[in-house]
Amino acid sequence: MDPARVGDSSGAALRVRYRDHGVAFNVLLITVILGSRFFHGPTTEVSLSSAIWLAGTLLLLVSGLVMAFRSQRGLTLDAGGITWHQIELSIPWSQVTGLDVDTNVRGAGKPHLIVRVADPAEARRGRRGLAGFIIQGNTRQYGGPIAVKARLLAVPAEAVIATADRLRQAPAEAGDRRARARVVADLWDTAGLAGFAASLAAIVVPILL
Repeated sequence: MDPARVGDSSGAALRVRYRDHGVAFNVLLITVILGSRFFHGPTTEVSLSSAIWLAGTLLLLVSGLVMAFRSQRGLTLDAGGITWHQIELSIPWSQVTGLDVDTNVRGAGKPHLIVRVADPAEARRGRRGLAGFIIQGNTRQYGGPIAVKARLLAVPAEAVIATADRLRQAPAEAGDRRARARVVADLWDTAGLAGFAASLAAIVVPILL
């Protein structure tokens, strides 16, 4: 899908879709792995452990698909800053020191478009659980809290960098950007982790007893 101009009277804001199905694939794979324990043969018995597994797995699946949808929304750049929708991380331009494409990163999917910030701890402030883990991991591995595969962006990474450079010249007051979206994302991610823990416990505990 092509990028769309959004909510800025000057036409300078940019929304860039992210063409990645990796999150959805990983969630479905984990669901299948968790489910294999209960599908070795036909059975009509409904036990407490199977009920807990089913509830936990469904919670994990729904939470994961919600994150997959957010991931495909990609990035939004506007006068206030840049937002990475996978974890609803919004960073005002006052904290951004630059965007660049790093071709020397390790692992698959390189090169990456990386958002550099003056204070990585500030980007992680108030973010716990999965979001905090992702921010910390990106900062350690790539040098910035936001790092996405450049080839999966709906527009060239150079166009994103050019837009960011232009918006950084005259930033608007950011305030508490997308606070509600951030809270909702954290709740869904927490629910998914709880579902995963419940499903895993429903499999492991009966084996140990």
